[in-house]
Amino acid sequence: MLDLQKKNISVLSIVKLCAKYSPKLFAMCLALTVMDGLLVPLMLVVVANFIDSVITLTSNDPQTYIMIKNAMFMGLGYLYTQLSQELKLYFYELLEDTLRNKLKPEIIKKQFSMDYLLFESTQTQDLLLRVTKDIEKKFIKILKSTNLIITIAVQVVGILYALYKYNWWIVIIFIFIIIPMIFLTFKGGKAIYESEKKVGFITRQMNYLSDILSNREASAERTLFNYSYTLNKRFKDAHLYRSNFNTKTLARETLRIKLCNIVINIFTIIIIVTLSRQVYNNLLSVGLFTAIVGSMINLTKVISLQLSELFFEFSSHNEYVKDFKEFIQLEENKEVFDDRCENLKFESLHIKNLYFKYKDSKDYIIKGINLYLEKGKSYSLVGLNGAGKTTLIKILVGLYRDFEGEILVNGKDIKLYTFNQLRSMFSVVSQDYARYYVSLKDNIAFDNPEGGLSSVIEKLELGDLIRDLPEGENSYLGKMYDNGIDISGGQWQRIAIARALYKNGPFVILDEPTSSLSPTAESKVYSNFSKIAKDKTLLMISHRLGSTKISDEIIVLDSGKIAEQGSHEELMMKDNIYAKLFNTQKEMYYE
Repeated sequence: MLDLQKKNISVLSIVKLCAKYSPKLFAMCLALTVMDGLLVPLMLVVVANFIDSVITLTSNDPQTYIMIKNAMFMGLGYLYTQLSQELKLYFYELLEDTLRNKLKPEIIKKQFSMDYLLFESTQTQDLLLRVTKDIEKKFIKILKSTNLIITIAVQVVGILYALYKYNWWIVIIFIFIIIPMIFLTFKGGKAIYESEKKVGFITRQMNYLSDILSNREASAERTLFNYSYTLNKRFKDAHLYRSNFNTKTLARETLRIKLCNIVINIFTIIIIVTLSRQVYNNLLSVGLFTAIVGSMINLTKVISLQLSELFFEFSSHNEYVKDFKEFIQLEENKEVFDDRCENLKFESLHIKNLYFKYKDSKDYIIKGINLYLEKGKSYSLVGLNGAGKTTLIKILVGLYRDFEGEILVNGKDIKLYTFNQLRSMFSVVSQDYARYYVSLKDNIAFDNPEGGLSSVIEKLELGDLIRDLPEGENSYLGKMYDNGIDISGGQWQRIAIARALYKNGPFVILDEPTSSLSPTAESKVYSNFSKIAKDKTLLMISHRLGSTKISDEIIVLDSGKIAEQGSHEELMMKDNIYAKLFNTQKEMYYE
């Protein structure tokens, strides 16, 4: 991933990545950076010679040629300065666009390969927000800071070299003054970045509120319920809290830097006074004195303003790199990129003494489940919310692999199957199924348009919908596009089920995809689907029991354990958990 040594990631690693993705643009930026740095000491000599030659115009030996030559050099230097800024801006924009096209897909690929459990962690969500949001801009900012340090370093070395020839002790003192500033600015930058991390959850909340206030999906309710004012106030409050928290840290660290700047300015005045004495004693020419003083004043501004701010940024960059390193080191499941078609058959699923808990939790969600499922049968997994139904499904399809106990698929340990093999075996429709704003055809088939699309459309009764669409199955869904078409929630649901059926896995799992429907409508959907998928093994999950009568076997899950198991008739005769739940709900299924 990104050709990085995961244990040795630094700011230099980010710079190398920029060079890797666009060597020519990087080289052009670096060349301009070095030239910008060299220009200051070069112009110091040019300006000194120009002033000295101007002074000779009133003498018996005027140096007119030298004056004109240095005046031309000064003009060329000015033109280069103007052109250099525009060129660098242009090259950085091109490099940012290159990173967006080449780096961004790599980052998305990394996110896609992350272990599923990581996505359920708020710490990981905060990390992803800090690292991946506008990552190409962050990389360019780091590159700009690095190049600016190179420019300033070349300038400082050039000016200090000129000073060293006349007063070496000035250079020594100057170095001892600048070192504490570097330390304080790095410390301040780190403190500011850490304060930003502490309010990461506020940043996520602000992004969410901003999305609600601006996205199309919530526009109707924003108008009907008139909650824009309330949400806008919450957004402002969150922004104010975040700003105040960060401002305190920024003010404290800035005050420290300003005190150092005062010391540097005082020291600059002392240097100017010292050099003026050398002019008086004819040890230094007026031109060189003027040029050095001008350069010193400019250098003081750079150090007191630009350099301190730059080290602030660099310290923040260093903290960002730590986050980037943590992101790179996140566990990956490289099997997700294995797109080989296995077409495995399903014969049986045997769960033995299964336990599961999250890494940061002491409480087990799944507690000692034993279960045997056979090919060709239909099963209903029922239980109240929080019983562990969805967690069990995530274990079966390979999203959660850190479990205790044993799961055998076709007599083989599930951990010996690749993720792609499990993916080809199980077709899942989840309760939070996705709505893809692409064509209807792509919603079902994606990049695999072969394999009985028309048959699936017919089975899910999508023909009428397709005939009503302006471009049939090639019509775009959702209002993201000018020609996009809005469809109902029920139609979206059928498309999600069609997607699972088209995948043609031998084991189909319906994990409450109809939870937004009425109990009667949900019961009808499950009944119809059981007929459509009669040649497959079917596991239907719900906390509502209208569809359970059509199942060959019902599994009742309660607090992570199997409480009951059997047919509808058998469980009703037991008059236990299932019977009580069914009797409580049955009035909802009869109109």
